[in-house]
Amino acid sequence: MFDLALVHAGELVTCAGESETAEEELSVVEDGALLVSGGKIAWIGTTKQLRQKSIGKVERTVDALGNLVTPGLVDPHTHAIFAGSREDELERKISGENYMSILARGGGILRTVRETRASTIAGLVGESKRRLDQLLMNGVTTMEVKTGYGLDLAGESHMLAAIRRLKAETAVELVPTFLGLHARPPGAGGSHGYVDSVIRNVLPAIAEMKDRPVFSDSFCEEGVFTATECSRYLRASRDLGFALKIHADEFAESGGAALAAEVGCVSADHLGRSSRNGIRAMAERGVTAVLLPGTSFFSSIPYADARGISAAGCKVALGTDLSPNSWVESPQLVMSLGCMEMKMSPAHALLGFTKYAARAVARDDLGVLAVGSQADFVVHEVSSYRFLPYRVGGSYVRKVFKRGRQAYHAGED
Repeated sequence: MFDLALVHAGELVTCAGESETAEEELSVVEDGALLVSGGKIAWIGTTKQLRQKSIGKVERTVDALGNLVTPGLVDPHTHAIFAGSREDELERKISGENYMSILARGGGILRTVRETRASTIAGLVGESKRRLDQLLMNGVTTMEVKTGYGLDLAGESHMLAAIRRLKAETAVELVPTFLGLHARPPGAGGSHGYVDSVIRNVLPAIAEMKDRPVFSDSFCEEGVFTATECSRYLRASRDLGFALKIHADEFAESGGAALAAEVGCVSADHLGRSSRNGIRAMAERGVTAVLLPGTSFFSSIPYADARGISAAGCKVALGTDLSPNSWVESPQLVMSLGCMEMKMSPAHALLGFTKYAARAVARDDLGVLAVGSQADFVVHEVSSYRFLPYRVGGSYVRKVFKRGRQAYHAGED
């Protein structure tokens, strides 16, 4: 018996093709159909082929009514777990103050640290769940979530406790990342001593937690943490069994891309100022590039060279970077920015939020619709994948399925 059959997808975009062109890699099945068993994809083909099969009893049949069906979207870079907001900083940016200046004056990350530390776990869960629910309504079925607003063991443990609670309270699958080097808390002194303290006291304690994070991350940036400091931290993280990520070259060329290749990061994120040599090194080591055009939009900084990074041989993923600095809850808006500002094709943008985004969180069972993959998929109320970056601002996700079970539907079902 099959748990679910989906029929009449006008375009069933599997993202499971192997080709040099993004359009062919999408591997679109017209009037597509699929079967789900045990939370996984059991069969894919056309509706006509399914009608000709003898499949026995199906618990539920979903008619996509000629609409687009894609894999569940994967958001590979978020800071979605936080308390409070910083809406006034938008006005400060408009007046000419930049991100680093706001941070130096106690705003930015440091302000969110104060508000997150002051929140109860229940309060943090309540605030964050609303953001997760919004992403689910926009088709996100898996998302990476970072700590980094605690900046000490107590504060980071507080955030991880909230993430554990959220895992049980949301349909979105959460991939936790310990962002051990995000900023220096007030009174911490020089960055060298602070990095030593994190490596010696905080990182081992996080590693010993029963439900420990998957990844360890650091903010490699001029005026924040140097490549040398991030190298020490990431190598220590690797020795403790963490997979690695890095915030690299967002505001200046900091050596972050080259470091990502050197230490074997799964992904390097931002990359707006990365050197060609750094990007080439990432490509040689198979490091996925996670680009965050919503952040460039909110911070008025250069967009990453998506075409150049792809041409160098890196797989290019997209993420929302949902945070108090760039409060973006729409993958569709990010795809649109990717197309308009970074000249990605709609096909490449969709691969960036599916197949390549899954790669950025080290998962090959997500972001594709293939036999054996997790049955995460979205029915969009548009006819073609080309509408995703084109029709922005409305609500065009009709149904979202996680492991073959409906997690969201718009209106009556």
